[in-house]
Amino acid sequence: MVAALTAAIVLTYAAFWFAPEGVQNSIDYAFALIPSRFDPASPDHFNAWWEAIGPVFGHTFLHAAWWHAGLNAFFFYATGRIPALRLGWARFLALYLFSAAIGALLFVALNWGEQTAAIGASDAVCGVFMAYFFSVRPSWRQSLAIPAVRNQIGVIVLVNVVLMGVLTEFGVFPIAWEGHLGGFIGGALAYIALEPRRRAGPWG
Repeated sequence: MVAALTAAIVLTYAAFWFAPEGVQNSIDYAFALIPSRFDPASPDHFNAWWEAIGPVFGHTFLHAAWWHAGLNAFFFYATGRIPALRLGWARFLALYLFSAAIGALLFVALNWGEQTAAIGASDAVCGVFMAYFFSVRPSWRQSLAIPAVRNQIGVIVLVNVVLMGVLTEFGVFPIAWEGHLGGFIGGALAYIALEPRRRAGPWG
């Protein structure tokens, strides 16, 4: 599953790159996160509720440049294998999609009615980061009991949410920090809910 999602990130970017400009624009409009399309008062809003499903999940397979797709694919592959082994492929896929959805919805909520678009797998990758840290011990509680794990989570969140938020506000480097925050929250909640429960046998 990790290999399949990594390949999907890379191959969809390559396919988008070689597509005609008109096709690219249509794909962006259909699958990028554009908050105004979720606003019923906007002339750009979806014609039917199910049309919102495309951007909520599809934005993770759109990227602005090769380095954008490459970095997301690299960090996803590097951190996804351990939680995928712990959760199994189906629950890991559920965690990826849930992280993407929470990241998407938080971005839309905090930018309600705006036409600024967000794309990229960063929110889902942030969720996988949380799963990676939560899976270093047999349970997420044991993992969080380790000071080094808590410190690393703090640094990752600080860089990807706070620092990126400041850079975005000053127009230095536009990043959807809201999606990152939602991804961290979604990944943590999903891992807690999906983590395999150990059952004690007759000898403990």
